[in-house]
Amino acid sequence: MTPNTSSEIDGSQCLAFAGRGRDIHVRLAAETAPDDLAWAIGLFVPRWPFRRVDNDVAPDIAVTFREDSYCVRATSWAGGESLAKDPHNAANALVGLLIDGLLAHGMAAHCLHAAAAEIDGRAVLFCGPGQAGKSTLALRLAVRGFRHLADDRILLTSDGPPYHVAALGLVAGRWQLADETISYLHLEDEEAADFSRECPLGALVVPRRDPSCTMAAELKRAAPGEIARTLIEETTSPAGPAVIVPAMTRLADSVDGFILSYRDGDAAADVLANTFDR
Repeated sequence: MTPNTSSEIDGSQCLAFAGRGRDIHVRLAAETAPDDLAWAIGLFVPRWPFRRVDNDVAPDIAVTFREDSYCVRATSWAGGESLAKDPHNAANALVGLLIDGLLAHGMAAHCLHAAAAEIDGRAVLFCGPGQAGKSTLALRLAVRGFRHLADDRILLTSDGPPYHVAALGLVAGRWQLADETISYLHLEDEEAADFSRECPLGALVVPRRDPSCTMAAELKRAAPGEIARTLIEETTSPAGPAVIVPAMTRLADSVDGFILSYRDGDAAADVLANTFDR
């Protein structure tokens, strides 16, 4: 963040986050301790650029403090609001609304609950429910020299082929302790993608971690319907299911889909690297 040299009279701050075509503006009310909150936001999104701007800009998101909680509320679209008890969870809630804002204002088509790595110039997405190993697989590939694109959330920038995805500049995994409940892992610049880095989508992988697997790791082609079900469950869009279902069905029909069954994460990363690094 590059702060302004002038301080606002009422103590509030307005931050401009890079969007796709225009900035998204966030107003931090004085009672939120804006400097502390901006620091927490920068820790959570180290590669999503933002800067302080004049307070006369109409905000897309407002952050206030109400009844001992941070209230993060959309103001330029019908996006609802979230409550958080501390700056780090407020930063997490804000990022969720920033992504919603990108979708609501037509800067991206969908947001996938996925991790991703860039292999041979193409994005390999790991999509599935929590605890399936998405983040761990992307990090293991980063250790092997493949650029880390996404942890938890990534943008689908097009609604039809050829599909492309863009990184959000979020932190990955856990390493640096922020408080008693939240910690962050920071990758080096050459290991992780900045906000909006765009790659063609090369493959969709549904990871299934299973200690009882007879093989350490096995990657098999999946039917489009099986991939589509996972995508539908793990995709967000302000338009809702009426848009998500046909869009994710088209995506599954157009991109190679795989099921990754594994009990050993290193073996799984090796299989992925050997399959997609051509």
